Amino acid sequence: MQQVINGLMLGSMYSLVAIGYTLVFGLLNLLNFAHGDVFMFGGFIALFVLLSLKLPILVAFIGAMVGCGILGFILELVCFRTVKKEYHLAPALGTLGFSLVVIELTTKVWGTEPVSLPPSVEVINFQIGDLLISSVQILILAVAIVLMAALEFLILKTRLGRAMRAVAEDPTVAKLLGVNAVRTIVAAFVISSALAGAAGILLALRLGLANPHVGFTYGMKALAVMAIGGLGNVRGAMLGGLIIGMAEVLTVAYGSATYSDVVVWTGLIAILLFKPSGLLGTKLQEERR
Repeated sequence: MQQVINGLMLGSMYSLVAIGYTLVFGLLNLLNFAHGDVFMFGGFIALFVLLSLKLPILVAFIGAMVGCGILGFILELVCFRTVKKEYHLAPALGTLGFSLVVIELTTKVWGTEPVSLPPSVEVINFQIGDLLISSVQILILAVAIVLMAALEFLILKTRLGRAMRAVAEDPTVAKLLGVNAVRTIVAAFVISSALAGAAGILLALRLGLANPHVGFTYGMKALAVMAIGGLGNVRGAMLGGLIIGMAEVLTVAYGSATYSDVVVWTGLIAILLFKPSGLLGTKLQEERR
């Protein structure tokens, strides 16, 4: 049970990051390679709020989501909206450049080494029988569940969610029906980046530090999560994240930490070989001729 709790905690962070990839891919059929470093930047925004502004953790959490949401808006404007659509790979390549800019800015301001969170962020441990559960673990699970449930409600029950589904199904028809595709895509970028910011501060709380090098590692695993769950499938990203998190934790606990990444990527290869649409199916825009 201890390992199940640890796996759920890790998997929920993977899911939050993977959902960001999924929202963008479902709308544009393009990958946002800067998403992992937007996630990383969320931890440093929280660090700035806690260390420099001396504000409480709740404000830091909101600041990370708002700051990363603004970063997502800039990313969409620079790398997607203004790039010529006939160069299909240009937006994805642009996000690689944007990612490097975020990394460089982060390391220039905070340095290349991980920075510890202030001691005011106190971790409380609860002993329940043989289980040891920390306040950070409870916070991570609770916040991840609330955010994923809120996103599911937004997609299924709100006007914006209907617009997102319409644009993902057929952007041309959606425009003819009065959907503002540009505004919908911008909203998707802002929401996905805000979720990445939330995951970034949750990881910083879990590790007790903000690390400028976690973007690539978690970003790549989130891509694997998206592929395992189903490209463009939000529920698939949620499920895939929990599966990968559980597999990684159980491998470390009952095998060797050396093979934890091997298990993740072997699982991805197996899914691509035997069920390339992912566990819950792929949702893609297909060009209609």
